[in-house]
Amino acid sequence: MSNGIIHVRVDDRMLHGIVATDWIPKSGATRAMVIDPAASTNDIVRSSLKMACPTGIALSVLDPRKAADNILSGKYSAQRVFVICRYIQWAYSLFKAGVPMEQINLGNVTQNKGDVTVLDKTVRVSPEEKEMLRKMRDTGIKITVRLRPDNAEIDVSRQLD
Repeated sequence: MSNGIIHVRVDDRMLHGIVATDWIPKSGATRAMVIDPAASTNDIVRSSLKMACPTGIALSVLDPRKAADNILSGKYSAQRVFVICRYIQWAYSLFKAGVPMEQINLGNVTQNKGDVTVLDKTVRVSPEEKEMLRKMRDTGIKITVRLRPDNAEIDVSRQLD
């Protein structure tokens, strides 16, 4: 039985231009799921995400626990869900809750400063995030960097060691 997830992306901008105009349409998604606790409880942010969501695409804005519960209960099994986690820690929360994922695409992780590992020009991970990614990679989840769907996919799994 499918859990409905077709793509998991980490993007600190959440649902924005590239995701709304390129990723979601090209993926064939029927639902965009933004995972961020702060956004899930902020009506203004939720409203702006709804406006950014492509026409005809359902939108969920959830905290990681609710998202994991919904996914694991099969709520989205008949859908094509494009998951956007604002931060790596939210993707890791899904992983820890037992949500199966084949791959995590790091699209935009720019909030980190100082002691970071630069995986690409738009991806800088903290030591804690690097450890989370390493744990997910070690269970077989492919970790990639890809800003746009027409860019080449870069497997960064070995850069996490």
